[in-house]
This record gives sequence, structure tokens and C-alpha cells, in this order.
Amino acid sequence: MQKKFKIFNFLKFFFKKIFGLKIDNWKIGISNKNLYEFDLNNIKFLEPGFAEYWADPFYFKHQTKEYIFFEKYSHISGKGCISVGELKNLELVNVHDIIKKDYHLSYPFIYFEKNNFYLIPETHENKRLEVYKAVDFPYRWKLYSTAFDGKILADPTVLAVDNELWLFVNETKNDINNLNKDLNIYKIDNLLMNNYKPHLKNPVIQSFIGGRNAGKIEKINGKIIRPSQIYKENKYGFGLCISEIEILNDFEYKEKIVKKISPTEDSNIKGIHHISIGEGKLIIDCNLK
Repeated sequence: MQKKFKIFNFLKFFFKKIFGLKIDNWKIGISNKNLYEFDLNNIKFLEPGFAEYWADPFYFKHQTKEYIFFEKYSHISGKGCISVGELKNLELVNVHDIIKKDYHLSYPFIYFEKNNFYLIPETHENKRLEVYKAVDFPYRWKLYSTAFDGKILADPTVLAVDNELWLFVNETKNDINNLNKDLNIYKIDNLLMNNYKPHLKNPVIQSFIGGRNAGKIEKINGKIIRPSQIYKENKYGFGLCISEIEILNDFEYKEKIVKKISPTEDSNIKGIHHISIGEGKLIIDCNLK
């Protein structure tokens, strides 16, 4: 049955390519502009393998090496896995699949704490949150903890601020479309996820403009910056919001949008839905025409 499914997907992919039909074509891109100057011009794109797309890049530097963790989606299997490659001279080398399951994986949020590396991918098809811990960074990982059993979650993102640990995650009970707008926050003790306390205002955002996470929350010049997605007219991954978190405590949450990024009509880019900050560079993904 699985073999027949893959053959069917291959033929569907082949005919779509031949006849120029709509197909997701996400690629990881690199820009040398800073976050506030960034636009969708002069981007160097990395080339994925055959019948694949690459999305959700997370930049991480360890010692002298730069890595990009990302979703590698196969049009043949119809699912994504988590991969990592080393960034050298603006090329991705030594690419390895590091977490592969019989359900879809994406959004490999990477987190370093107390000399340990953790990876929290999106696992909404498996209806739980999964935290992995590195056995041998960056290529070997083991399941460390799980939480939110039975819940449909997307794009989990952890933020440490003022000695408190927060989990930002998109959540829905049944309508998958709500993952694109409903942002929930939980205070957590640690990544064992034994205890998590929902924010009083959950969902703290209910909007297709800025609701869904789009990468690591960064601290820049004393400000806490959260990237998020713009979902427009049934166009998943249309654009990005860059927001500044102004208030975060047990009782309140407030952020303001300081920049929006989206493609123009004449661009060869259909959408962008993720951004990661590297040293002197931005790592993004774009859906190309």
C-alpha cells in the first residue's frame, strides 16, 4: 500500500511539473541585510533535492560551525522530516536527515540550555508536543519529553526572559485553519514539560495577520522581537510580520507590529513564512513561482 501511495505521488508530482500546475516550491534563502532593512531582493537560494522542498530554517552556530536545521519535505512520501546541514560559503553541505517519522515533521525549533541541545519540531499530525535532546550534536537525537497529548499544535517556540520560560504555540481543537491565527502561551518550568500553566488571556492573539509563529523569538537591542506569519486570502505562508513584544507576564500580553514583509505581484516569489537571524545574515524560506 505504501509503495502504491509513493508511486501515485510521484506520478502526480511529475505531471504537475510537466504541465506547469500549482505545486509548493519552498526554498531556503540567504540575505545579507539586517532585520529592519530586509526585503525580498538579492536573495541567494539553496537548491533542494529532487521532488523536495526545504522550509522552516533555523540558524544555529556552535563553536566555529554554522548550521541550518530545516524541514525537508518529500513530494513522493507526502511528509516532511527534520534535516540539518552545515553552512559553508553560503552553501549547505553535509546534509543529514536527523528525525524521521511516519507522520509529518516541520519547524525544528532549536534551543540550547545548560550545555544541552534541544529540538522541538512541529508534530501536529501526531497530536502531541515532542521535545528531543541531542545525543551527539547535531546529527543524533533522542526523544526527551512529550506533553499536550491529544492536542493539535503547530510551530512551538520557547522564550526565556527574566528567569521565566514561556512556550508560544499555535493551537486548535479541530479546525486546522485555526493554527494560522490562534496563538497560545504557556509558562513552563523546564523542557521536561511536567508543568505548564496557560496564560490568562489565551489565545493571546486571534488573527491571520501575526497569529502564527514564524521563527525564533529574538532579543535585539534590548527589545524582544517575534516573527509571525501573514495568512491572506487562503494563501498559506503569504508574508511575515515582525513584532515587538511590549508586555509579557502572567496576566497580560501585548505586542506591536513594526514591519511587514510580503511579495509584490510581479515578483517570482509567491510567499515567505519563516525567518531566522544568523551572524551577518538572515535565513528565510520562500515559495517560488
